[in-house]
Amino acid sequence: MSEKKVRKTRLYDRAQIIYLVNTENPRRKGSNRASIFDAIVDGMTVGDFLQAVAELKGGTKDLQILEESGHVQIDAFEPPIKEAGEMSMVS
Repeated sequence: MSEKKVRKTRLYDRAQIIYLVNTENPRRKGSNRASIFDAIVDGMTVGDFLQAVAELKGGTKDLQILEESGHVQIDAFEPPIKEAGEMSMVS
């Protein structure tokens, strides 16, 4: 019997919201990944992020890495608590 190819589902819904938890760029200055992080705006949607980083060859995997490392939260019900001394960009 041949195995069916399983189609991957999307990692994130394009309407989910990205919240910056740590605004300090964790990537090496001047690198492509640093540019991808700099493209994130607190409160932007995943779809907006993907459009912003398309030219940089960025995608949902970059977002997943940032979420797993604790630099962003995706679609939290309320904005995350900022570290001491950080100002919230949410109005």
